[in-house]
Amino acid sequence: AMGGVQPATSALFWLPFGLTAGLTLALVREIGRNTITSVSSLGKHRNYAVFGAAPELTAKALRQLPPDRRTAIGCLAFQPASSFSTAFRDLQHALNSSSVVSFVAALPGEGATTAAVCAAVSATQQGRKTIVVDCDTRRRTLSRYLENDAEVGTLEASQRPAGWQSFVHEEPETGLHYLPAARGPNPWRTLADSPGFPALIDELRAAYDLVVLDCPPALGSADGPIVASMADQCVVVASWDRTPQSALRNAMRVLQRSEVATGVYVNRVPPEYRFGRLRGD
Repeated sequence: AMGGVQPATSALFWLPFGLTAGLTLALVREIGRNTITSVSSLGKHRNYAVFGAAPELTAKALRQLPPDRRTAIGCLAFQPASSFSTAFRDLQHALNSSSVVSFVAALPGEGATTAAVCAAVSATQQGRKTIVVDCDTRRRTLSRYLENDAEVGTLEASQRPAGWQSFVHEEPETGLHYLPAARGPNPWRTLADSPGFPALIDELRAAYDLVVLDCPPALGSADGPIVASMADQCVVVASWDRTPQSALRNAMRVLQRSEVATGVYVNRVPPEYRFGRLRGD
């Protein structure tokens, strides 16, 4: 017993090695993640136009809303002075010169649909006659987000552009107009292949101050870039600490082949960061 190593001495001996190994592992994981963790660096180092950033809607923030309104739309409707609502009002400054704006992400699940809906609601609140269009007829993310199971929608409207009014729905909380994608369509039929879709956009452009297109992801198929390029302006939505920089870079490369003005909007920024038109750090 006298010659053995005392537990306290052993712990003190190995503690620095454990701390070093832990810090090294954390650093390797941070470097390997290579995700979007800065808004301003996108402009400074990537030369991307940056349209702004929106904070993450945390559980704490949602608890301040009525139980049946704990959504992004509910935050815009009931908390107009919040950082979240302010971020989408600020986004309007980047969009106010365009009448058709597309929202697209590099990959699924990056929050492009939420950003599209919130931008449309914010524009409606500021007096612009606005419609948001579900252009992802396969995933129907916008339609499911608005809990709409319409049997006819964007594809059918593009077949009869002159009769588009009969396909439009209204979001009850905000009065926002939207054009859903029908449930159960032929998965091989997309708006990119629909010859009447450009005519539908022209009809909507004439009837509304702002037309928001919620597009399929930019990577994985040609549908997203083709539909996004039909707009006057394209907003590429990236998710904080989730979107790989390589994915954003590839999406921007694909989208910038068209002549549409393209910029990045970062969502789900942690609450401890400052928000604003171009303030993300």
